[in-house]
Amino acid sequence: MKNYKYIYGPVPSWRLGSSLGIDPLSEKVKICNFDCIYCQIGKTKIFAKERRVFVPTAKIIKEIKPLPAIRIDYITFSGSGEPTLAKNLGRMIKAIKKIRKEKIAVLTNSSLMHRKDVQKDLLLADFVVAKLDAHLQDIFVRINQPMKTIGLEKIINGIKKFKGRFRGKLALQIMFVKKNKKY
Repeated sequence: MKNYKYIYGPVPSWRLGSSLGIDPLSEKVKICNFDCIYCQIGKTKIFAKERRVFVPTAKIIKEIKPLPAIRIDYITFSGSGEPTLAKNLGRMIKAIKKIRKEKIAVLTNSSLMHRKDVQKDLLLADFVVAKLDAHLQDIFVRINQPMKTIGLEKIINGIKKFKGRFRGKLALQIMFVKKNKKY
């Protein structure tokens, strides 16, 4: 089996079926704008507040294009941090749709969904899984430990605005932990 730098799986997923993962950040450490207490990747090593190109689109396509025909339900953007931090997310989705038939999913912490450029990119996906772990700012801060510039109200408004425009499938992902148990 060939070692890949930007893709992984396929992995079984209860909500996505068989999913081939794409890491649009592909760093050796986690890059995010949250440091969630339950993150399976671990502590955030690099906090990023600006979108940028982490991996050129051509490098992702170079790995995906020669893949043999395998049974997968979704190609999913996730990986080593928040995928919407990748400024070329939309270009990646468009390029993959030209060469693959599978649906595209994006797993996001929702932090940038209020931004028009991020919404434009996410509108290209077939399925967006938006995270929302709290309904109050203080609980949000305790669970997601976001960068100081990120507020819950902006996230909720961004999800609502996106929902009104999106014709694909949108799901909320909520993690129940002891810190939000009584809410």
